[in-house]
This record gives sequence, structure tokens and C-alpha cells, in this order.
Amino acid sequence: MYGPLLQGCPLVFAPTNEAGVLYLFGALSERLGFFVLLVQAGFPDCEAMRVVAENRLQRLKVEVEYQSRNFLKHMHDLKGCDMIVCWEHNWPECPLEVIELKSLVGQYLTADHLPRTNADEKSKNLTTDSDG
Repeated sequence: MYGPLLQGCPLVFAPTNEAGVLYLFGALSERLGFFVLLVQAGFPDCEAMRVVAENRLQRLKVEVEYQSRNFLKHMHDLKGCDMIVCWEHNWPECPLEVIELKSLVGQYLTADHLPRTNADEKSKNLTTDSDG
């Protein structure tokens, strides 16, 4: 099963599981201000540095979940994690910082943020050529 189509994204369809969320976070991490240090199978899933100011980085332990509430289902220790990155944030009373990728994808995948491809140039040339 595939999720909805994501336009102009390194992941063609929206994630449908935690692995897809981890991939998408990795693909967008630099645009989101993160540099991933470590990805592992155990808890927490990821360690990253976040840019917090000029010449200042903050080290974070990041748990990746499809839905933020899965953190509870997996019985993770709040003290072992600084942040949850998820596709869907469905735990409003979560005591940790949460990044919901579903709400950020559109903001970070606009044409202004993506490099132009050869296909974009060919399309532009075809339009210009057919006009005149």
C-alpha cells in the first residue's frame, strides 16, 4: 500500500510506516536545520545536531514514529529522548517537542527550495519554443 502522492519530494508517496518517516526525515533533515549523526535500530532511533543559532548546534536524541502516540505504545522512556519526529502528530499532550513532517512537507518542498532538474529546463524550452 502507498500513501498519497508527495509532489517534488525525495519520497514519492507519503510514508505509511516508521521506516518511511525515518527516510523522509533523513532526506529533509538539512532543510529542517538538522545534521544526522547516528541512526540505529534501538531507542532512540536517531541522534542529530540542530542548528539553534549562528555557530551554535544542539545535540538531540530523536525518536521516529509514524504517529507520535506510538511513542507510548512502544513504552519508550521520556528521559531517553529529546524529540519525536513523526508523520502525524496525534498526541496533543506530549511532553516532548514534536516535529510533524506531514504539516512541513509542503513548506519545505516548494519550487524555491528544490534544485531545477534537466526535465524542468526541457519543459521550459518547449514552452518557449512553441510560443514563438
